[in-house]
Amino acid sequence: MIPSNWHLLSEAPELQTQVQTFLHAWQQDLSFDFQSSGSTGAPKKIQFTKAQLITSATASIKALQLDQHTKALVCLPLTSVGGLLQLARALLANFELYIDLPSSRPLQNFDPSINFISMVPTQLQQSLEHEALKLSRIEKILIGGAPLEASLIERCRAQQIALIQSYGMTETLSHVALRHVGNQVSAPFQAIEGVHFEQHDQCLTIHYPALLDAPIHTNDLVNLIDAQRFEWLGRSDFAIITGGLKIIPEQLEEKLSTVLTRPFFITGVPDEKWGSVVGLVMEGVAIELELDWTALALHAAAIPKKIAFVPEFQRTQTLKIKRQETLANLTDASWRSL
Repeated sequence: MIPSNWHLLSEAPELQTQVQTFLHAWQQDLSFDFQSSGSTGAPKKIQFTKAQLITSATASIKALQLDQHTKALVCLPLTSVGGLLQLARALLANFELYIDLPSSRPLQNFDPSINFISMVPTQLQQSLEHEALKLSRIEKILIGGAPLEASLIERCRAQQIALIQSYGMTETLSHVALRHVGNQVSAPFQAIEGVHFEQHDQCLTIHYPALLDAPIHTNDLVNLIDAQRFEWLGRSDFAIITGGLKIIPEQLEEKLSTVLTRPFFITGVPDEKWGSVVGLVMEGVAIELELDWTALALHAAAIPKKIAFVPEFQRTQTLKIKRQETLANLTDASWRSL
């Protein structure tokens, strides 16, 4: 039976089924299956117990200061960790919950007074574009699923919209660190209670003994400040080596996001002379791109040398760009010089 303080905003049969399936599994102490996105290697199926969901949800409730007075909107897929853990938090903290099918504009037809929402960057960007006033009224906006572009953070700051950026993955059953980005200071990610970090080969290792039997070694390049704090730099498996210099695409993307308005990402393109050069992949129809690279203060090796256009990027159910799948559809003829 669906709790009386849960409200389904869509009559779609799949939404009702997903909520009831979760509640049945919860009540019967069944396991929960998820598909990882590949943060620690190849995507794989992962199974968690109800006890593990309780551990994760309880830590989040404490870190985010959620209680019976919380009113939240679930607008992430209920097949994902991000969506399902919202249900677990609501059960444990007994707060009011509105549940809807995922969309890029979750606040478009929704206006009750909520004080907590969990979103991915694409949803944040679209809500900021079309429902900024509604967004500004929400006290706690948790962002996860993909990196936040610097330009998006600055737009939120300009409208005094405070964000809480999460770091986590399917393998850690939601976030293990949080970062407040509502002020002018770039704060590092801070571990939630029960979590500490190490660094191996420049990549982050996560220790969460209350939830995990063994440490998790990620592909995330970080600047480890101490066992509780780190700055995220990018993915080691996305790094580009050009002329012996390492370029981290995510750091370059953060700079380019201040001048590029359509979705894009950076990748390496094979080159006979340099081994690889920086390639820019943009979504949409081809255009003539005229940018003053010197104004961005980029190293010469970091300036994109090739560009390709893709009509529409492939994305995950949480709207994260599938880089490898998108690149698989490109050929040598897709690239042209910049």
